[in-house]
Amino acid sequence: MDRFRHFILVALAALALVLAQAASATTVQKLTLQELTKKANSIVVGRVQDAVSSWDAAKKEIYTFYTVSVSQPVKGSKAGETITIRQLGGTVGNIASIVPGMPSFRKGEEVVLFLTQKDAAGYPWVLGLQQGKYSVVDQAGVKMVRNDLAGTEFLTPNGAHVEPKVAPDQPLGAFLDGIKTTLDIDGKIQATPTE
Repeated sequence: MDRFRHFILVALAALALVLAQAASATTVQKLTLQELTKKANSIVVGRVQDAVSSWDAAKKEIYTFYTVSVSQPVKGSKAGETITIRQLGGTVGNIASIVPGMPSFRKGEEVVLFLTQKDAAGYPWVLGLQQGKYSVVDQAGVKMVRNDLAGTEFLTPNGAHVEPKVAPDQPLGAFLDGIKTTLDIDGKIQATPTE
């Protein structure tokens, strides 16, 4: 009888591991950079100033509120503006709520964000989960943008799974020029045809 119980416990533990691995990703529709650019209510370059996690009023969900100061507006915001983003997950006391695919932020981090319009509570969200957050990193004195897609699985509009492909780091200036070209706004690269 003890062998049977031991076998059942091992089988349940194995099943729990398999289910935990299957639940370690969030599936969202894959968006191209052009789609992110067009769908975003605002696009900003900014710095994360603060992060505060708290329970909602019903004590059912933990939300984290990130304060970002805008250093360079690209679409729909103003320089010097402060934006507070709300997203699911965070840590309150010894309780942690983790949502795979949700972007993570560090105080002091410089970011490029593609944001939704404000929700019913008055807060924008990062568009497309981790797809809409690019970290700005310094590589040999050059500012580069990087997008980490860990914990995110993608679907095409017809429901087919797409492997997440991490784009190579690219210079911040060229990245922003591409966005401005998509938006057809001032500051985009002007190409003069040659004869």
